[in-house]
Amino acid sequence: MAKADAWGAPEGTAFERRKARGDGLAGNTRLIAEPAYRRLLAAEPLLRRSIPALIIIFLIVIAALRVLSLMNERDEAERDVKAVLGLAAGQMANAISADPTAASSGAIDLLESTSRQGAMGRSHVLVITDSAFKIIAVSPLSTGWQGRSLDSLVLDGQPLFMFGDRAGVMDVSIGGQDWYAAVSLTRDRKNAAAVLVPQEAVFDSWRKTVSLNVTLFVLTAGVLIIILYAYFGQASRAQTADRIYLEAHQRIDMALVRGRCGLWDWDMVRGKMYWSRSMYDMLGYEPCNSMLSFGEVDDIIHPEDGDLFELANKIVEREIDHIDQVFRMRHADGQWVWMRARAQVIDPEAPEI
Repeated sequence: MAKADAWGAPEGTAFERRKARGDGLAGNTRLIAEPAYRRLLAAEPLLRRSIPALIIIFLIVIAALRVLSLMNERDEAERDVKAVLGLAAGQMANAISADPTAASSGAIDLLESTSRQGAMGRSHVLVITDSAFKIIAVSPLSTGWQGRSLDSLVLDGQPLFMFGDRAGVMDVSIGGQDWYAAVSLTRDRKNAAAVLVPQEAVFDSWRKTVSLNVTLFVLTAGVLIIILYAYFGQASRAQTADRIYLEAHQRIDMALVRGRCGLWDWDMVRGKMYWSRSMYDMLGYEPCNSMLSFGEVDDIIHPEDGDLFELANKIVEREIDHIDQVFRMRHADGQWVWMRARAQVIDPEAPEI
């Protein structure tokens, strides 16, 4: 703390030059940075209010992209399975047309061979029928379709039995479930080959992917909501802390001004000082928010009263651990002002006791 009294002798100081540069940031730094900083402060409330909307938009965009991607994957899975069914049915019909015995004695071998070549799964059903669409051979046998009429099992699939492979692969119903079915007729129309698969089995992997994506989306949304809540909670606490700090700072400044005292914060490591506004008022200088250098402060201390560099060396050498000194400082109008400085040296890196 410092207590002031007036004394004489006018002379120019570095503080007059600082006053000409203005408060806060100095020189070119201020010209470049301060406008952007002020714009940022002005835009901060708008940015704070826009954060929830931005998060919601982000989640909507992510959800829309994933839905489109998943629907595309579903369409690709459907196209692939239809292509496999059509090719397998056509291959079996061609094999029977080339060798009619394949529809009787070699039926099982034909079904197994087609299943291996087409990489069929356990859910695929391969069928060979006669001209009346009565099932001659079926794989797997566990379906229990052997000897039954295929056209009676398959609902909504009449075009398949009328036009064969020209009808393409159709959505049909078997036992109340949705299936994909492809039927191909032999050239003499005495036999038919069919390949079928439940849609549930086709999209089983896709449904697992959908479930995983939904879980990840929900977790992501939950994390963002928690972060948003924490951000606004922290912002609210920061605003409260800033308000308390400003109020306390104003009270301290008011007390210092009324007591004709000033506050110094001297950073030995960086060689910088912070002065309270009351310190500037006592010496008649324009207050500024930037730190002062050793040289700037030493320039306005009377040369007969010592200098800061000598005092700093004593502190660094640990010759003293506190300051209680009377000296003169130059007022802005040229007078000398008597000051009494009292301070305690604090080592920020010292371990706590």
